[in-house]
Formats: sequence, C-alpha cells, structure tokens
Amino acid sequence: MKCLQHKSFVFRILVLLLPAVIAMIVIFAPLAQAHSEQIPLSVRRAVLQAQELMAQHNYTAATEVLENQRQQPYHHYLIDFTMGNIHLLSEQKKLAIPYYQAVLQQRPQHGASWLNLAQCFYATAQYVEAAEAFMSGYTYRQPDSPAQPQLLYNAALCYVNSNNPELALPLLNRLLHEFPQQILTSWRAALVQVYLQLEQPLQALTQLEILVQQTRADEQRRWRAFLVQQYMSLKMTDKAFAALENYIVDDGLAARWWQLLTHLHLEAASYPEALVTLKVLAHLRPLRADEMQLLADLHLNLGVPAQAVNYYQQLYQHNPQNKRLLSRLAYACLNLHQPQQALSWAEQGEIDNGEDAEDVADISLLRLQAQLLFSLKRYAEAAAMFGRVGELERWKSGGSGEKDSGAAWLMQGYAAWNGELWQQARQAFHRAERYPAQRKRAQKLLNQLSAISATSVAH
Repeated sequence: MKCLQHKSFVFRILVLLLPAVIAMIVIFAPLAQAHSEQIPLSVRRAVLQAQELMAQHNYTAATEVLENQRQQPYHHYLIDFTMGNIHLLSEQKKLAIPYYQAVLQQRPQHGASWLNLAQCFYATAQYVEAAEAFMSGYTYRQPDSPAQPQLLYNAALCYVNSNNPELALPLLNRLLHEFPQQILTSWRAALVQVYLQLEQPLQALTQLEILVQQTRADEQRRWRAFLVQQYMSLKMTDKAFAALENYIVDDGLAARWWQLLTHLHLEAASYPEALVTLKVLAHLRPLRADEMQLLADLHLNLGVPAQAVNYYQQLYQHNPQNKRLLSRLAYACLNLHQPQQALSWAEQGEIDNGEDAEDVADISLLRLQAQLLFSLKRYAEAAAMFGRVGELERWKSGGSGEKDSGAAWLMQGYAAWNGELWQQARQAFHRAERYPAQRKRAQKLLNQLSAISATSVAH
C-alpha cells in the first residue's frame, strides 16, 4: 500500500515584506527661509523660543509659548506649524494633524507641512491620505532643492498598505523612468509585490530576474528562491529546473536549493529523484518533522520498507500523539511480511489512548487492526473489531453511517463466517443489507448461510 503524501511536505513561500516609509520630518526649516517672506517679529520670537524649549524636550512650556501667540489677533501659519511639530515629536501624531491642515489652508504649497502631515497620516494608518500628502510634499519641495524620489516611493508604499496596488504601480514605474541612475532594490521589490497583487505574474518575473542579477550573497539567495517559486507557480517547470541547476553549481551547499529541487521532483512525480535530493538536504541541515515523514514515505513507496520503519519510529518517539505514524509503521511492516508486528503497531494506538480508547479511537487504526486480525486468521477477534468499527462509523456519521458502516458489517460477517460463528455472521449480514452499496452482496451471503443451515438441519 502506498503511503506517499508529498502534499504534507510544507514548502515555505518567501513573503515580500515592504519596509515602513522613511521618516522625513521637517522641524526647523521654515525660519531658515525668513529672508523670502516677512515674518512678524513677535512670531519669530515665539517660534524661536518654542524651538529652544523643544530642543530641551520641554514640550509643555513650548506649547504655552505658542498658545499665547495664537491668542493674538494675527494668527501666523508658522505658529500652527510649530504646534504640529511639538505633537509630532512627542508622539501625539493624531493631535498634530489639524495643525498641519490649518497651515495648508493658508499655504497649500507649504512642502514641509505636507511631509510632516504625511508622517502623521502614515502613523495613524490613514494610508491613502498619507500617499497623497507624500506626493504633495514631492511636488511642493523648495525650488532650489533636488528631487526626492524617496517621497514617491513612500507614496507608493502607502498605496500598497491601503490595498490599492493599482495606484502604486504608476508611481513605481515613474521612479524607474525618471531616476534610472538611482534605482534601488527596494523599488523593484515593491514592483514585484504590486504586480503579484494585480495578478500580473509575468511582469513580476521580469523584475525578479533583474533582482537576481543585481543582488549578492544572502539577499540574492532570497530573490533566487522567490524566482524559482514563481516559475513553479506558473508551471514553468523547465525554467525552474534550469535555474536550480545553475544555483547548485554556483552555491551547492545552500540547503534551500535542494529543498526546492525536492519539491519540483515531487510535483513531477519523480520520486526516486526526490528521495536523492531529500537525502542531500538531510546532510546539509536537520530535517523538519514533515520532511522526515516525507523521507520515510518515499522509502516505503519505493520499496525500501526497512528504512521507512526506522524513520517512522524516530518520528513516533518525538510525537506519540500522531496516530497516522502508527498506520505508516503497520503498512511498512506489512511490506516486510511482518503482519504480527504490523498488528502490534496498530494496537499501540489504543494502548497510548489508555482508558479513553473507546472515545478517541482512530477508526482507520481499528479498521487496520481488524484487517490484520483477519489476515492472521484470528476470526473471532477480527469480527469483534469490525463490529467496533461499524459502531464508531455509525456514531460519527450521526447515526446513518451510510458511507462506511455497511462495509464494516459485511466484513464482520465474513470474519464470523470464517470463524464458524454463524449467528454472529447472520446478524452482521442483516445489518450490512441496510446499506445500498452492500445490500446485494449481503443478501446473497444470507441466502448461502440459510442454505448451509438447512443442510446442517437435514443431516
């Protein structure tokens, strides 16, 4: 019996995690621009005094200075800007927002307020508003300052965080076209994520292939692994194999290539090759429990049950609650022509369950016990076990048991028949005939049993 279930081989997909936006807070810049506009002396003094107090982290006193100025008939925007900065620096970003908005009502092109407002929106998870504020900060930068592509990138990340990848895409493409000499790995990484979110995997592949070429060391390994995974998800099996072959030649001691190659062979149902690559993986790092079970399953599937038993026993020692391992051990022993040992493993489930065995008994293990008892010609015990299976299946199905109970009753009848337990056989066949799938066979056996009984009476 084949027990190979390579779906249990958990393959961990690399998840792209976008970094948080880079803080670009502007605190003291406006007064440095005093020559470009007329700032009232009282405002200048109040702002300078507040800034000195802010430098000492005395935000309460700074607020008092500014509040006094705000009570004056002339309400200058720099007072609101500095009030916003106090709340921003004291981690009260939600309170800072209305002050920056007040500035922008007077000066809609005040770039510093847009940047600080963007930070506040981002910190309070208002991502769409943050994106728009970053873009305004980019647009309304000082005329003599160089372009800051990081602001466009921040806006794109905010759109990604707000689940609006379609709005992030043009910004990221704009970065690549307008700043070709400054392209960062993070820009392409964001593009990969956006394309995948937009279900455009082929465009994501283009960026992934570039990232693989432009990165080195551990970062390159991560992108290589993700590229192979994308090939696999797109059923580009040949490309995945070719890439892994190159990576193994270049970096053969990295366990992840052998893990990926094992997965590829399993998907292609190339089980001997999968066994080889999994053994290499085992030499490079300790196998996880699911990988160890796969190793055992492959040995069993490929006709090496003795080795499979060894691995299953190791797994069972570390996880005695896993009853599926007992089934695997029993089947492996059957392949070694050791039915008695197979029965011992199947019975182990009830021993481990102790007094609660009847309540939590694994039906598959009980069914296996019954089959093994039957094969060992222990018919009375087999009949009793098939009866337990039938009752449990009926109970688990809410009393109907239409799917499986009929087969159990039929097998109980066979076991009782072989053990010459005629009354028990008759009762079992009567129960089996209630189920459509077994009705015809059960009735035929009941007729044969009646004929045997009639013959016995005649003699």
